[in-house]
Amino acid sequence: MNVSEHIGKPIKALNGLELHYVGDIAIIVMDCGENRLNLTFVKGFNELMDDIESNSSCKGLITTGKGKFYSNGLDLKWLATQTAEDVKEFIVALQKWLLRLLLFPLPTVAALNGHTFAGGALVAFAHDLRVQNREKGWLCFNEVWINRQFSHFHLLYLRTKLGRAYCDALVLGKRYTAREALNDGLVSATPSSALLLSESIHLLKSLYGNSGYPRESLHLMKADVYRDAVAEQQSEIQKAEITSVTENPFVSKL
Repeated sequence: MNVSEHIGKPIKALNGLELHYVGDIAIIVMDCGENRLNLTFVKGFNELMDDIESNSSCKGLITTGKGKFYSNGLDLKWLATQTAEDVKEFIVALQKWLLRLLLFPLPTVAALNGHTFAGGALVAFAHDLRVQNREKGWLCFNEVWINRQFSHFHLLYLRTKLGRAYCDALVLGKRYTAREALNDGLVSATPSSALLLSESIHLLKSLYGNSGYPRESLHLMKADVYRDAVAEQQSEIQKAEITSVTENPFVSKL
């Protein structure tokens, strides 16, 4: 998918992330190779989300990637080079960012242009809806294959999002094609690569009509629906912030 052919030049570019607008819909395009998650990525994404929230005319958010990947999860090579305190800072920042996505006061769609693995899948399911390119890319929580575990916060919101696919997706680490993901209710549509953004825009517009959702009401509704996950995340963050760490857990596992 050549994103630039569909939406032109970004109004803001930051650390491999681009902010575009198509009418009243914001689109964040990730252009960082495999779009792996590190502190620079999370901080840049948060800054663009700040800009979107400050735009009172914006009615929805779409995120997508360029090329082969939507996101390939945590930046393990980067994590292996960090101090234990730096890793702790990143994990706290990541959890807060995922919660922000989960409760964002606009309807959100993850347009999965390509492979969406592990932490990348966590990001996709922090959105309200997902649309998956039917021509290429797997959707997969592959943590069981790489000896990683989910936090309780992740498990709680994923249980709501995944429904009947919860055990297959997490315990078995199933790789979903677009057709399989649609059949199991993980995505809302499976357009071609060329139509991925236009279908995502159409999906958003079909939800909010002419006026858009009242932001405060939408945020509060999300907080109510994901109440258990929110409480667990806050508890985990509090524990992480007061816990002293001396070793980087990502060094020996690579």
